[in-house]
This record gives sequence, structure tokens and C-alpha cells, in this order.
Amino acid sequence: MITISRSSDIKINNHYKDVCQSLSRRIKYVLKNGARVRKADCTATNANVRFLSRLNTKPFLKRLITASPEDIGKIISIFINFDAGVKLPNNNLNQLLTAIFINTEYPKMDNSKFLRRLEIDTCPYCNRNYIYSLSKSSKIKPELDHFYPKSKYPFLGLSFYNLIPSCQTCNGYGAKHEFDPLVEGLKSPYLIKDDDFLFTYFLKRLDYMSPLEGNSSVSIRFKEKIAGNNRILKLTKLYNKHGDHILELIVKSKLNYSDDYRQYLNSYKGLTFSDSEIDRLLIGNYTSVSELHKRPFSKLYRDIALELGLII
Repeated sequence: MITISRSSDIKINNHYKDVCQSLSRRIKYVLKNGARVRKADCTATNANVRFLSRLNTKPFLKRLITASPEDIGKIISIFINFDAGVKLPNNNLNQLLTAIFINTEYPKMDNSKFLRRLEIDTCPYCNRNYIYSLSKSSKIKPELDHFYPKSKYPFLGLSFYNLIPSCQTCNGYGAKHEFDPLVEGLKSPYLIKDDDFLFTYFLKRLDYMSPLEGNSSVSIRFKEKIAGNNRILKLTKLYNKHGDHILELIVKSKLNYSDDYRQYLNSYKGLTFSDSEIDRLLIGNYTSVSELHKRPFSKLYRDIALELGLII
């Protein structure tokens, strides 16, 4: 629903450096000793030995871990062209890749460190929840969703742009979980544009005696949406639990609140505010596209405030 800004080459390469040596050792170990996956012993076929040996070269491994969001599709094609059944859980190559990337190497990754590199504060799938974490030793850690699910694409288990910070709601069994984006029409937050999702609302009634009562009087809708994301992540249903946010903005627009408050802040002696800071104070949330990740519901607030004329 909101865009994740692309990371610098330095951050992506640092992630590669964090995982490459251990990952390479694990590939060599599995090639030599096989692995135990889903309570079954698994050894590589001759063809898979050659493929995994090729994978374990620096150019291939680095491309896999650092692939851009656009290049991930080409990576998937390489694996499927080699073995069309690689997405199936009982496939020999799938089992070996699961043993390498998912069962052993992904659990070693420092999720908190990874999230700090991204500098994002709210779930990009829904923009409803914070995704803060505490110290490395704390149990309160961020969740990382594999956009291309690890059961079907285990080889993307450590790929930088396949790891999406998310809230428990979006990453849970009732939402994103193991749904395949290629089947369900899901779009990665790295590829989402601001106008791919646009909120609007329908006001059934406004009680002028108690204007902030009656959340059910407001229906939150999308003027624009990515159908797969909306359906799988249940965005319309979730957002319709938050009509009170819209009621407050509607009341502000009815009271000519915007112009009066803006004039007051501009004339306040001793403090100077930018236009975006005034907008933030006015509606109680960030409005700059580059800052939408900083607070829950910022995308909703921005779209509705623009529609109501509270900001321009």
C-alpha cells in the first residue's frame, strides 16, 4: 500500500557480506553430506550438484542476494528453467534449497539489523501498524515477510528485496502468509506507486449534535487499488474499522479549521514551520509522500485530507 524506498548499494552490499560466507559454507556442506528436510533425508542428484555448484560462485550468489525488485523475476526464471518443479515441496532441488536458505541460514539473520537498514517504521502492506523492534536480545523483533514465499521460492530466502518488514496481521495465516504473488496478482511494496492506492470515503450521515459519534456512518473506500493486494491483505475490510479517523477530518473541514489554523501557525512568534509541518500539525499525520512510512494511517489521512481540501 505504501512504497518502500530503494536502499543504497552500500546497504545492499553490506547485507550480502553479512550472509555470503555462511551461506557458501552451507551450500558446500549440503552438497557433500545432503540434508534432512521435512523428516526425510535428501541428497542432491548429479544435475542438482552441478547447479548448486554453479550457484555457489560469487557472481551468481551475489546476483541472487542483491537482485533488484525488477530482476527477481529473472532469477525465478533461471531456477524454473532448470527445474520446472522447483516450487513443489517434494522436489529434490526445492528440498535442498530449503535446507540451505530457510532451515539454516535465514534463522541466523539479524532481523533488527536488517530493518534498521531500511529505515521504515510502519507496515508497508497496510500502513496500519508500527513495526518497531527493541534490542537484539529482546523477544520484540520485527517480522520479515518473504514476498515470494519461502515454501515455493526457498532460493529467495535471503534476497534483500524479497524480505518485506510487516506487521503480524499482514504476515499471518489470514492474510499474506504463503500466497504466491505470481498467482494472486500481488505487487511488491518496492514497486508500488503512490497513486496505485487512493482512498476515498462515503458519508452516510453527520450528526451535527454529536459529530464525532457513529463510526459506522463513514465507509472507507478505494478510488484506486491493486486488486490482488486488496483482496489478500483484506485492506478494505480492515480500514472500515477506522471510520473515526475520517470523521475527525470531515469535522475539521466543516469548521473551516484548515485556513484558521494555518494562519495561526504562520503568525506564531518564535516558531517557524514549513508547509509540510503545518499540514502534519493540521491533520495529525505526515503528508509528504516520502514520510508516509513514519506513522500509521498516514496514506489514509493524506488522501482524505486532499479530497476535503484540508491540504493542497
